[in-house]
Amino acid sequence: MSFIPNMITIANFVCGLLAIYAVFVHDIYLGAVFIITGMLFDFFDGMVARKLDSVSEIGGELDSFADLVTFGVAPSILAYSASLKDLQSIGMICALAYSICGMLRLARFNAQQSKLPTFIGMPIPFAAMCLLILCFLKNPVSVAFGTCVLAYLMVSKIKFPHFKKDIAESLKPGRLD
Repeated sequence: MSFIPNMITIANFVCGLLAIYAVFVHDIYLGAVFIITGMLFDFFDGMVARKLDSVSEIGGELDSFADLVTFGVAPSILAYSASLKDLQSIGMICALAYSICGMLRLARFNAQQSKLPTFIGMPIPFAAMCLLILCFLKNPVSVAFGTCVLAYLMVSKIKFPHFKKDIAESLKPGRLD
């Protein structure tokens, strides 16, 4: 049963790859659906690992790789294709900055933060959701500005709550509040 959480993480990774493919075949909306589906898998992989008592270092590493693809690379490609390409080089720089800051954020999380009560810097899945919403504004300057703000927030020292932990806690049987 210890393989189940890793399979869920791999499903997240596959969603990221499928999102990139969808963008390449000019289906931005399907790309967004795959990223959102990846978020669902990302929500459950750690929860299932803890429930099955199969948390592992390999699982944590797989999770970071999957998150980088699904929430770091795929959304920046989608943003570039949907809007940022209209700004040419500036749009490319914004998309690259988002992916690079997402990678740095994940590396910092792995190295420093796993037991802290809050996240330091915006979690990459939340940044990805914000970027998806921005992409549908269809205003390249707004998308570029928002992309850079999200990139900064991921590597900032700003504290963000652990929404996933709060939601998981509220789903436990017997909770009445």
